[in-house]
Amino acid sequence: MIKRNKILLKNIDWGIVTIYIFMIFFGCMNLYSVSPEKAEKQLIWILLSFVFIFFVFLFKPIHYKYFTPFFFLFTLFLLVGVFFFGKNVNGSKSWYFFGPISFQPSELAKISTSLMLAHLVSQDNIKNKKVFFYTCIILILPAFLIFLQPDPGSSIVFSSFLLTLYREGLSISFILYFLFSILLFLISLNILPWIVVSFLFIIFIFIFIVKKNISFINFFFYIFLFVSFSAISIFSPFFSQKFLKQHHRDRINILFKNEFDRKYRDNVGYNLLYSKTAIGSGKFFGKGYQKGTVTKGKFVPEQHTDYIFCTVGEEWGFIGSVILIIFYLFFISRIYFLSERQKDVFGRIFGYSVGNIILTHFVINLGMVMGLFPTIGIVLPFFSYGGSSLWSFTILLFIFVRMDVSDQNRFI
Repeated sequence: MIKRNKILLKNIDWGIVTIYIFMIFFGCMNLYSVSPEKAEKQLIWILLSFVFIFFVFLFKPIHYKYFTPFFFLFTLFLLVGVFFFGKNVNGSKSWYFFGPISFQPSELAKISTSLMLAHLVSQDNIKNKKVFFYTCIILILPAFLIFLQPDPGSSIVFSSFLLTLYREGLSISFILYFLFSILLFLISLNILPWIVVSFLFIIFIFIFIVKKNISFINFFFYIFLFVSFSAISIFSPFFSQKFLKQHHRDRINILFKNEFDRKYRDNVGYNLLYSKTAIGSGKFFGKGYQKGTVTKGKFVPEQHTDYIFCTVGEEWGFIGSVILIIFYLFFISRIYFLSERQKDVFGRIFGYSVGNIILTHFVINLGMVMGLFPTIGIVLPFFSYGGSSLWSFTILLFIFVRMDVSDQNRFI
């Protein structure tokens, strides 16, 4: 047993573990600037996360493979149950409460969906129509249930799995179609749909003129694109009114407005205005730890969760922000590197899913605090306040680290 533990410890990728420890404790330091009380709670959750790591390492990859379908079904059960037994927080029925303990099943869904995707796609090629069909169901079901809560931010994170599937052979066209559809949805909420459709019509007419010899199949492919994009544009306002709360719509609309305008700066543009102010006031070297005036004045609501990065910008400046971004990029790159070297396809797919989830959270969160993306409740991994998110990211990461250890030595 002692020999096995020594081999296990030797095969752990300590580079990833070191960056993980740096990020969770540096995040806790920044939380202390925002709220000492919340930082103390976060520290407790950090210590508990080490307990989760211990339990993750008790299981071998074969156990995760075997129990994945049951785990996925259990997660779907929890996502359905939250509509009946969950509590409403900030306009979304996304949480279970057990006394003082709260739990968000959407965090668990990221883990179970990553495992289920690896379980399915590792058995056959994604280009197999049957596998592709089941894969779509696996991704759409939890994302749709989360969206209905409504929690559009967490549901968008499931789009990260498209990058995993791209690594496994999915055409880049699917990803481009998805990204353009989201862009079209956002644009159609602020520009009259008939104008957008007219513009699309002109583009497709131009394509038909330039490409004189279009095959029968390509002709219907372009027609399908035009019809589907037009439908997205036309139904976007209805979809927004029907399924999104007013604060969700306001957060999307502010992307196309000026948050410094008096009309918006005291309501929907308030968070973004002071987030940018905090980041800009840090200048090159920052104001110094616990010396951020915007942070100390508590001008940014939700600064401990969605907007924690503006604390870094204000107190650590451009230099500190760039260093943190480099750490994240190296961290994600390392996950991709370890994923690529996996001999087991299951481990490779799961590893890419972990890296892509963290990448999506990282990109969207930074986009939110800089006004490039609407505020949709996407936290900065290992950094933002919250036990559910910290534990889910920790479990995700260390399941993969455990898989990597066994991949290097099949006896452990």
